[in-house]
Amino acid sequence: MSTSKHIDKICIAAVALMLVLTVLFMFGESLGITVIHREEDEETSEMFTANDLNADWDTTNACNIVLNGNNAKISGNGAYFNNNTLYIAYAGKYVISGTLDGSVHIDADGDDKIWLLFDGVDINSKTEPPLYIKQADKVFLTLKENSQNSLVFENDDENAEIDGCIFSRDDLTVNGKGNLTVTSSNLHGIVCNDSLVFTGGNINITAKVDGVHAHDAIKICNTDFTVSAGDDGLHAGNDDENSVFYMESGNINITECYEGIEANYITIGGGTVNILPSDDGINANGSGKTSLITVSGGDITVINKNGRDADGFDSNGSINITGGNVFISVTGTGTNNAIDYGSENGGKCTVSGGTVIACGSSQMAEYPDSDSTQGFIMGTVSGSENETISVLGADGKEIISKEIPCSFTSVIISSPDIAVGDTVTLKVGDTETEVIANKTESGGMDGFGNQGGFNPGYRNGRGDFPGQGGQNPFENGDGNTPPELPNGSGESGAFPQRQNGDNNPPQKPDENFSGGDMPGGQNGTPPEM
Repeated sequence: MSTSKHIDKICIAAVALMLVLTVLFMFGESLGITVIHREEDEETSEMFTANDLNADWDTTNACNIVLNGNNAKISGNGAYFNNNTLYIAYAGKYVISGTLDGSVHIDADGDDKIWLLFDGVDINSKTEPPLYIKQADKVFLTLKENSQNSLVFENDDENAEIDGCIFSRDDLTVNGKGNLTVTSSNLHGIVCNDSLVFTGGNINITAKVDGVHAHDAIKICNTDFTVSAGDDGLHAGNDDENSVFYMESGNINITECYEGIEANYITIGGGTVNILPSDDGINANGSGKTSLITVSGGDITVINKNGRDADGFDSNGSINITGGNVFISVTGTGTNNAIDYGSENGGKCTVSGGTVIACGSSQMAEYPDSDSTQGFIMGTVSGSENETISVLGADGKEIISKEIPCSFTSVIISSPDIAVGDTVTLKVGDTETEVIANKTESGGMDGFGNQGGFNPGYRNGRGDFPGQGGQNPFENGDGNTPPELPNGSGESGAFPQRQNGDNNPPQKPDENFSGGDMPGGQNGTPPEM
């Protein structure tokens, strides 16, 4: 009988506890209790998720961290400080300000999402990246509106494995309306071993190697970049040849670089891009089976006055221009192609919209395919530096006019106002020439009355190398469809395991870590998500 009474009491207590827990679960937040949960990253578009685009997330229950030289004051949970390094160890939201001679390390569980708000951050480091994301599901770095933030990495080891001022092993998104200056004296500027997304901010990068370097993808909207790089301005690449560069809005100004933008699949649908390279401006690299440049909008300018084997657009596969404005000027000496594509791989350049002015060398020049549905003119014609080139319609009215900064010996011009078969007048300086749009039949006359191509010693009238059958070897059949992109949700999909490490986080303090004698050691459970 005594045992039965004890069991009854235990049952009553259990029911009461369940009722209390139910009430706390339903009304806990209104009672001032912090509720911890993980936030999903739902897609709102093909390329960007809701969290990618949200720079106004709630900071009410965030952990606030003030950096102060070689220590930090931490108000909240989820972070601790040790040996000039701020460690963030749990999912949550963190507001960071102040100056630090050291580094910020993020080392959380593999399914943790972390939000950082930079509100006037100045971090300098000589040994480790100022911002090092060792493990998380995804990190969102928000630049507070009008804030000035600076990260400087002065590592002297040019062969360092952790080789960026910002280095992330997992997906990283940068957004907001603030300013971020990234300086890397010997390595890359921003590195991401997965997908790197920019949806806001004014970002200024100076780097000895690449300005931005990602393994899987670089995706951009509503972001302003100024980049000075010793190698590539923005580079995405991996051994599987499925890397992606995607831009739908914003501004990219690459003032110095070897190559400007490089990836296997490059898509520009809007925004402004200005590139001053020493080699190629935009390069879809790879074997040719996985190389495609697509322009459907935006304003793109590539100017290279000193190149000797440089191209404005260079694709080892195809180039498709369906809209936007493309202006390319590479010097007319050497083998500098304004547009170069993988005709030897069965690739094509087609123009079905937009405006194209591309001037360069005639020595190995290629021009759009006759399948192009929009009128274009092309051929061998010479002009000096800063010569003005114009196209006049049959009525004598000007269709297009542009000053060309580099000397040139070949011209490609396409405009919605030029129809296939139109006879127009090309004016270079005081010289005028009648041109027939799209007259590029193999072995026939080009639009300027020149025989079958620019230089028959190099390529025939269609731009193929002699002996090539012209068969398209692209694995997907048409060579014009990029692979399925990472969805930005923090899942790597079919991409290879992240480089430079495994998926197991190192041992970290438990949630009750007190920080010992370290300043600001207020720690415990992670903050509300």
